[in-house]
Amino acid sequence: MTIGVDASRANRAAKTGTEWYSYNLILELAKIDSRNRYFLYSPDVLSGKLASLSDNFQEKVLRWPPKYLWTMLRLSWEMKWHAPDVLFVPAHIIPLISPARTVTTIMDIGFVSKPELYSSKELKYHNFGLRQAIKKATKILTISNFTKQEMVKRCGIDPERIQVIYLGFDAGIFQPKRDQARIESVLQKYKIPTRDPYFLYIGRLEEKKNTPGLIKAFAEFKQSNKSKHKLVLVGSPGHNYEQVQELIKEHKLEREVIETGWVDEEDLPVLLSASLAFVFPSFYEGFGLPLLEAMSCQTPILAARAASIPEVAGGAALLFDPYDVPDMAKKMEMIVSNETLRVDLVQRGISRVKDFSWEKCTRETLAAIEKVASK
Repeated sequence: MTIGVDASRANRAAKTGTEWYSYNLILELAKIDSRNRYFLYSPDVLSGKLASLSDNFQEKVLRWPPKYLWTMLRLSWEMKWHAPDVLFVPAHIIPLISPARTVTTIMDIGFVSKPELYSSKELKYHNFGLRQAIKKATKILTISNFTKQEMVKRCGIDPERIQVIYLGFDAGIFQPKRDQARIESVLQKYKIPTRDPYFLYIGRLEEKKNTPGLIKAFAEFKQSNKSKHKLVLVGSPGHNYEQVQELIKEHKLEREVIETGWVDEEDLPVLLSASLAFVFPSFYEGFGLPLLEAMSCQTPILAARAASIPEVAGGAALLFDPYDVPDMAKKMEMIVSNETLRVDLVQRGISRVKDFSWEKCTRETLAAIEKVASK
């Protein structure tokens, strides 16, 4: 059969959760499936590893001069005239004209549960896309039981239409890095002091991810702990980023908080391995892929007791209330002062992360797609 895949996100140079999900699924599909024929749709020529897949993968470049709405409009035109047997869109924005058999992945519905964390433009776009996906998709995949429950509760979707498939991670890249020369080189690259311990955050710098709360907690931690600990923020600015900047200035943390901006993927395991702990304070997550990456790098984890995070962490993180700044600061102090706790969290993470892989995720996803195609 022919399987069409929206590869537009997978082909982006700067990748976050949805983009990495799309990218790794396509690469794994090329490894495990030689029976089916694939069309990879993208507004641009595929690059990197996507450009050299097996013979049963064909690139289809669908040019679209406007900056937005490629999936909804341009991919719709392709589906109207050249639809595959089944279309897979690894995000909740599907074409307005979709094939009779369409599989989509809804990562989370934070824009429904916590609309205050999104701009009005984002809310309109995501809510319209969600309504289309619910109306037209044959099968809905999601990445945690938490998100499935949210969709059933808040959107009234029949639970039989939803299948939970956990994400994976790149075990080849995310391994502990102990080469001191390499560590110092990467730290210097991002202007991180090589001798000061640091907490590491990875994600967009925005309100939804609770980056402002993390700054407040770190300021409180620094008041009670007169140490040289730094806070390293890895990621690009997001919604209400100005609040992050204001809080750093307000608490006089300009020299204590280091913003790296976008980081090359090969440098992430080095930053994780060299950190004292990884902090994940988000108010809302459909899954939380950096949790797996931190576990695999044998980094202790501090994480919010919110949404899907406890489900994914599975006991391998020290949890805090993301709405309670003193609690977050207290848990940061616990991590600093208790080496036994850090070692225990690392061991729990090593055990927990064995349950996840991109191969497992992809095999389950392919089975779901083939089941839809067979109907």
